[in-house]
Parts: sequence; C-alpha cells; structure tokens
Amino acid sequence: MKVWQSYGAEHSLNLVIIGRFKEIADAEEFKLQAESLIDFLRDKTDFDMDGDRFDSDVREYLNNKKIYCLSPQQLSQFLYEMHMEQHGNEVRVTSDDDLTGLISWMLHKGAKIEVFSAHDYPESDNVEG
Repeated sequence: MKVWQSYGAEHSLNLVIIGRFKEIADAEEFKLQAESLIDFLRDKTDFDMDGDRFDSDVREYLNNKKIYCLSPQQLSQFLYEMHMEQHGNEVRVTSDDDLTGLISWMLHKGAKIEVFSAHDYPESDNVEG
C-alpha cells in the first residue's frame, strides 16, 4: 500500500493593488514599462523562474530600462496571471498571486500603494466614482 501525503494552499488571493502616482504621465509610463517587461519575459523562452541570478539578456534589458529594484524571484512574478489598468494617475492590478515585485517597483517609481483582497473588500466598495 502506498500512502500519499500532500499539502496545499488556497491560491486565490483575489489581490487588488492600486498604485497612485503624482502625475498621470508617471502612471502611463509605469504601465507601459510593466507591459514591456512582461512581454520581454514571456518571449524569453529560456527564462529561469527559479533562478537566483539574472542571465546576461535579462541583466542587459533591466539596465537599459533602468530597473534596479527587482530580485530574480520578484522578476518571475511578472509571468503570473494579472490584469493591469491605468486610469488617470492610478495603476490598478488584480491577480490571484502574490506580486511583491510589482509593489516594490511601484514604490521605487514613487507611487502610493493600496493593497487589499477583493474577497474582503469587493471592488464595488472601493471604486471611487
């Protein structure tokens, strides 16, 4: 007889991250840079999500974009499923995954951050209108 033991966790954070930038242009620039980074990582077929160092292509990309605040582990979070919208000076991101890298990068870009679970605070309660 075989006994299989496993541990699991609910992986549905229903996370909402709102980065409020001082200027609309700053929010637009952050969203464009984040989308560019995501596209770069998705196109890079040899990106090691579990790596503890950047390879030369990734290091060159990050240096060219002047992105210095992300660790290799945080960078891999940009491949997680997320939805990003920009409205005025806000960038709103929703995901079921932990996105500490995104939060760190927003802070380095000067954003004021609000983070909450839409399980506890449904979007309709938080959207200003």
